[in-house]
Amino acid sequence: MTFYQCLKFKKIINPKLVGIILGVLITGTIFLVSQEFLSFQKEINNLNQIETNEKITKQIVQEKVLCTIDFGDGNVKSYQTTFSENSTIFSLLEALSKEESLQLEWKIYEGMGVFVESIDGVKNGTDNKYWQYWVNDKSPSVSADNYTVKMGDKIEWKFIPSPF
Repeated sequence: MTFYQCLKFKKIINPKLVGIILGVLITGTIFLVSQEFLSFQKEINNLNQIETNEKITKQIVQEKVLCTIDFGDGNVKSYQTTFSENSTIFSLLEALSKEESLQLEWKIYEGMGVFVESIDGVKNGTDNKYWQYWVNDKSPSVSADNYTVKMGDKIEWKFIPSPF
């Protein structure tokens, strides 16, 4: 294109009009990109909220067990308590004693495990009764620190006469 043709073209297209058109196109592009970004951000937030809700629901449903402490004198206390994958009967009792301010005394016997001696001031040997634990209405044959809790277990600590 010659110089003369450029001048002629320049007269046909108004530079102000070109500037306005370019401004509108750039503004429109920025608006569309920002709307797409906001839509994408909302989608990410929704996915994060769904994931958070699923984690909370899983925690509530899967980490609760019923633990009852029968003091042998008609005083029975029940607790809903949380547990983790590797919780034992003893670790739950320990956590519960801290949560509920229950005094807990125990002794570890090498090769056998933990032996609970006192819960909330009620000591073994009183009235020839001793602390025993039961899971789902059965008395396991292992120490409380060697029994792993499962979801839905019903745990009972009973202060009763020894079967031995």
